Amino acid sequence: MKKFCSAFRPLGWVLLLLGWAASNPTIAQPAGCTGTDPGGNPATNGLYAEYYSGYFNDDHSFFTAGPAPLARVDAQVNFATDDGWGNIVPPASNNLSNPDEYSARWRGSILIPVTGAYTFYLTSDDASYLWLDDDALDLPAQSSRAAIDNGGAHGAITRQVTRTLTAGLHNVLIHFGENLYGNTVVWEWASADAGIVRAPVPSSVLCTRVLLTKQLPQSISYVPATAETPSGTAVSSAVPLVNDGGLPVTGFAIANAALLPPGISINAATGVLTANASVPTGVYPVSVTVTNADGSSTFANAFSFDILPPPPSGCAGTDPGGNGARAGLYLEVFAGYFADDPAYFTANTPALQRVQSTVNFTANNSWGNITPPATGTPTNPDEFSAQLRGSILAPVAGFYTFYLTSDDGSFMWLDNAARAAPAQLSAALIRNGGFHGPETEQATVYLTPGLHNVLIHYGESGGGNVLTLEWSSAAAGIARQVVPQQALCSVVQPLRFPPLALSYAPASRSMVQGSTSSSPVPTVNDNGHPPIVAFVPADPAGLPAGLSLNASTGVLTADATLAQGSYPIDLLVTNPEGAGLFRAAFTFVVTPPPPPSCAGANPEGQPATSGLYGEYYAGYFDDEADRQAYFKNNTPLIRRVESRINFLTAADWGAIVPPAQGDESNPDRFSARFRGSIYVATPGRYTFYLTSDDASYLWVDNAALASVPETNAALIRNGNGHPPITIADSVVLTAGLHNILIHYGEYVGGNVLQLEWSNRSAGIARQLVATTSFCTVQQPARPLPVSLTRFEARPKGAAVDVSWETAQERNNRYFEVERSADGRSYLALARLPGAGDAAEPRRYQHLDAQPLPGIAYYRLRQVDFDGTTTTSAPVAVLMPRTPGRGPAATVHPNPSQGRFVLRLAEPAEAGTGLELLDLRGRRVHEAVVPVNAREQVVEVPGLSKGVYLLRLTSPAGRSTQRLVIE
Repeated sequence: MKKFCSAFRPLGWVLLLLGWAASNPTIAQPAGCTGTDPGGNPATNGLYAEYYSGYFNDDHSFFTAGPAPLARVDAQVNFATDDGWGNIVPPASNNLSNPDEYSARWRGSILIPVTGAYTFYLTSDDASYLWLDDDALDLPAQSSRAAIDNGGAHGAITRQVTRTLTAGLHNVLIHFGENLYGNTVVWEWASADAGIVRAPVPSSVLCTRVLLTKQLPQSISYVPATAETPSGTAVSSAVPLVNDGGLPVTGFAIANAALLPPGISINAATGVLTANASVPTGVYPVSVTVTNADGSSTFANAFSFDILPPPPSGCAGTDPGGNGARAGLYLEVFAGYFADDPAYFTANTPALQRVQSTVNFTANNSWGNITPPATGTPTNPDEFSAQLRGSILAPVAGFYTFYLTSDDGSFMWLDNAARAAPAQLSAALIRNGGFHGPETEQATVYLTPGLHNVLIHYGESGGGNVLTLEWSSAAAGIARQVVPQQALCSVVQPLRFPPLALSYAPASRSMVQGSTSSSPVPTVNDNGHPPIVAFVPADPAGLPAGLSLNASTGVLTADATLAQGSYPIDLLVTNPEGAGLFRAAFTFVVTPPPPPSCAGANPEGQPATSGLYGEYYAGYFDDEADRQAYFKNNTPLIRRVESRINFLTAADWGAIVPPAQGDESNPDRFSARFRGSIYVATPGRYTFYLTSDDASYLWVDNAALASVPETNAALIRNGNGHPPITIADSVVLTAGLHNILIHYGEYVGGNVLQLEWSNRSAGIARQLVATTSFCTVQQPARPLPVSLTRFEARPKGAAVDVSWETAQERNNRYFEVERSADGRSYLALARLPGAGDAAEPRRYQHLDAQPLPGIAYYRLRQVDFDGTTTTSAPVAVLMPRTPGRGPAATVHPNPSQGRFVLRLAEPAEAGTGLELLDLRGRRVHEAVVPVNAREQVVEVPGLSKGVYLLRLTSPAGRSTQRLVIE
């Protein structure tokens, strides 16, 4: 009977447990499972589980280095599939269905039902270990004392051990680490003595309580856990707080002393750690062993010394967080992506701040743990933005190139621009914005010695999160490299006051190739911080060959080798506060020899050269009430010689911001005046073509000399805001120099201005007016061949009576009466012979029997025997519209090449249509003229050369005129 009972005992335990499980929906705790678990909570079924970020790599001190990011109770250690872990991301990386890069520790006790032999099986991918009883209490655990050692990175492997255990609770400790790929860990048992078939250890025999049969030290904590100090300064920790396990501490020791530099020590009685002044720069985690009467426990990375490099010279004060100056930049990390908007950093609050030693985040996991505020995982954070502030030390004066690499958007500001709140994108030294993979943008800037403010904005939306700041400088002997920590300061410096203004009077010199010239000594506004240290070319490559700069006086010199062209020179002027940049501070214009008879001085008093004298003004002149007076009533900010009037792109204008608004890639809201004369070798009729976007005007001869030129006296009037339009007109010119004046204004959009000419008899096909045809000096007024005392045009019945009188005539060949529908484009109506030479008054008259309806303009053109022409001011006549007659209009140019401008005498009525007919009456083009339009550009490309009829039809009637396509 005794033998039978002994044999029945294990089976009885099993039946008892099965019966209890069937009748109880809640699992009862094992006998003796009372007290608290390691987290301080009441003991319960299962094991106390702790999850850590990263792979412990068979180093058991990994689990005593600090608190676990995630702690919970696991009913069993039975994770047979990748997706069976529940939510452990983070601290694990990857995703819930396949977590990676984490480690786990399970602690508690197991209820052995009967005394006997028990076999434990531990299956894992990767490393796992099992300790029992007192061996499970070592801190850190010892591999040599493990009941099962299943260490190393491997696929799923099962190790087993058989131990004889007494009935009751026994301590258990399991370590597991998952590197990559599978993440299996299963703990099973079997016992013939207890009638247990191999199966995962059930929750019903597990307890979260650890039985402290050894009273070893349980924990140590230093507050704070890190000490930072500049190198050369001693620093100590606070006295640690110790859980001694119930027995007094008998001593403290450094466990990893062999890995630390000399100079780091511990007080064996108090546990205070000290780094003396000899400890070199670096970060030194210290592991501490605490001993009591029952033994020792070692706590990895219990404290850390961060011995900082000394801050750069002059780095003092407090950083944006209120801490003392340190080497590095002050980093703030924000939740979300800033989307290239600097105001994001002033409108939101950072969730993490620290001093960053270098800006060198080359991999996803190089940011450290910034989740939150970032989303994703510590090894691959996403959806965050970062701001780095402080200053950078330039060791010597010179040019420095900065390289900013990022994925995604990043921006960098220097000096005063780095202090603006919010920062301005237009002032950024480097703009590397947008969504993109790793891209590098660079910029070169001149820095004076000392600390210069720096500001970096960065945002990561998804994918990689790279950000690096590098520099190089030939002047400082720096090859391209990451900006080192010893060159960075966490303190934002006060505003700098570099030179404020630089001016040369005059600001340009024109010179004939082969000659020499020098600038005057400039005037400098030192911004209240003298003295001026140096004048420096703003281009790191220096000045072009043939130009030199006196670094002390600022005088620029051009020698005889300087080639033809325009040389706007950008200069830097330095004072003790920094460098001021001045675009196009001075300009040399080297021209070919001027045309014959080009002599005297230009408006600045410089000797005559080829080209035109240009002046640039702020604002758009053509919107003014008295538009041409704009150039008399305002002061130009730039004066220089222009070799040609050929500005087809924004780059052709050079540095004109200011006075222009916008930037040099698209200057806006400026006006320009160009004065001088043009040389004509062969007399004859010359056609000028003035192309502009927006307004432009051209005057020739005496009309170009007026202090305020008359708009109606302009040979070409291409006013108002419009896209590029070419207006052409002809004038008879004698041989020699003729005065020329151009007014131009750019409102917004394009900024095109071009002057061309042609003369078939002189062999000049349509082309740009060459530099050698221009002279920077205007000529004296030409004597008028005719003294005109009266010019009138008045309605006379259905006609217009045009009459005029002269007081005297000299060399007068003939008069032409001209008419215009819009006051801009004129056509000749009649030619009347002049008197040649006459000393007495004479009267002339012409009757326009078919006047234009509405408003028309009349003017008188006088031509003498040598081809000289003079044009009168126009007069306006209002004629009532004749019933049945269509709109009056003019076409210009005519002939054209299929593109012309239609100008109506009066605003178009509703229903006004345009037709183009060939001479056989076939319609080749039609369009509707917008209501109230006075002008319309018509394009009919591809038409054959020949004569066509342009027909306008309105509710009032129809009108037709000839159009020539060439």
